[in-house]
Amino acid sequence: MKTTYKLGPVLALALLAGACDEGLTDINKNPNAPEAVTPQLLFPQGVVATVSLFRGSDFDLTFSSLWAQHIAKIQYTEEDRYAIRVDAINGWFRNAYSGPLQDFRATIEQAEALKQPALTGPALVMKSWTFGAMTDTWGDIPYSEANRGTDAEIIITPKYDAQKDIYAGILSDLTKANQVLTGVTTVYAGADPVYGGNAGRWQKFANSLRMRYAMRMSKADAATARTAFVAAYNAGPMTSVADDAKLTWTGDVRANENPIFNNNRTRDDHRVSETTVNTLKGLNDPRLAVYAQKAADTGEYFGVPNGLTSSVATGLGLTKTSKIGTFFSSMTSPSFLMNYSEVAFLKAEAVEKGWITGSAATFYNDGIRAAMQTVGVPTAAIDAYLAQPSVQYKGGAAGLNQIYVQKWISLYGQGVEAWAEYRRTGQPPLTLAKSPTAGVTAIPRRLNYPTTEFTFNEANVNAAVSAMGGDALSTRVWWDK
Repeated sequence: MKTTYKLGPVLALALLAGACDEGLTDINKNPNAPEAVTPQLLFPQGVVATVSLFRGSDFDLTFSSLWAQHIAKIQYTEEDRYAIRVDAINGWFRNAYSGPLQDFRATIEQAEALKQPALTGPALVMKSWTFGAMTDTWGDIPYSEANRGTDAEIIITPKYDAQKDIYAGILSDLTKANQVLTGVTTVYAGADPVYGGNAGRWQKFANSLRMRYAMRMSKADAATARTAFVAAYNAGPMTSVADDAKLTWTGDVRANENPIFNNNRTRDDHRVSETTVNTLKGLNDPRLAVYAQKAADTGEYFGVPNGLTSSVATGLGLTKTSKIGTFFSSMTSPSFLMNYSEVAFLKAEAVEKGWITGSAATFYNDGIRAAMQTVGVPTAAIDAYLAQPSVQYKGGAAGLNQIYVQKWISLYGQGVEAWAEYRRTGQPPLTLAKSPTAGVTAIPRRLNYPTTEFTFNEANVNAAVSAMGGDALSTRVWWDK
């Protein structure tokens, strides 16, 4: 390379042209690097990338689990006070589109061209899961024109779709995923990091997600929500904790370690929120021992209030406050995408709304039992918990609030979902951070758009801001009524 650079530019170009004529371009082909990356490589790469982004040290620990008040910060507390760093927002938005969403789009295109439904279905599910997290965070985002940089029609400034239309697209894709997987037994085999190739469980996951998003839009478009929910329910969602959608980290290399564990290698910024600790204590909930570690100095569970200034938070003492439980923070701890417990709570709510028949109390109890089974609570402790008068199902409006609170508890470690459910239901009744950043007077309803979008996609992001009624933390997304 040094020799070439020393040549005059004209001579260098002449030599390169001659080399092409002599077939030397073949030398530049790496036989170990495929020119086309197959779905079997793209799909698991996309799954790991999206779970790494939306679970753990990025979304969960940096804002969504803080704003859902599952976790609190004890050092560098800006995000807990609703001040998210601009570079972080830019990176999350960019990395989602350039990473997993691009992988899933390429996977779907190749799989459909090959007429391989076993490869198409799971990619549609993960595309929907990722877009769901994105739109629930920002509201209107690029969707129909997103990741169109490899087709004949290249779009580098994609339009922002209304969240209502994004939800319609998500529900359509999940319906299609269920349909194309009908009759399929195995998907991806060893390249499936979620279900190990079990096509039936991918179908259940697809239908469960349809129920999630249908219920989430119930205040914005009740008729469409009910129709979509009932269709998904009839198609067959998850039926037990064996169907839980999760990525279990192998821990064999740094990239395959649980993101919270990886973060804790060099940092000690997070503690269990006071809201979570007090809620679980108030219900005599055995999950407290799973969600939190006892403080090293006192041997007691001590949660940190959300939104303290850094000096006040640090003053509580790193060894006097409760760290995140090891079930969620060990090297090989699973990262959950969705649990059967959520499906049971969705069914309980649907019964109360009159959408489906059945016993809301039974589904409510099933949700609690499944949530506890998922994190390893013994059966005897579950039975004792359900027998408590404060936990027993009351029905009606009070019953709905019980469902919402128990669902919020069960979503610990799934910050985007817990925050979204709080915004939808108002339960539990969270309070504003102790020392919110200037100008913030309520728990945020969304995240600001990236500043990079105002630089590189200005017209489209400004149109979205106008359509949504602003780009403030207080601006509500479409379904948030």
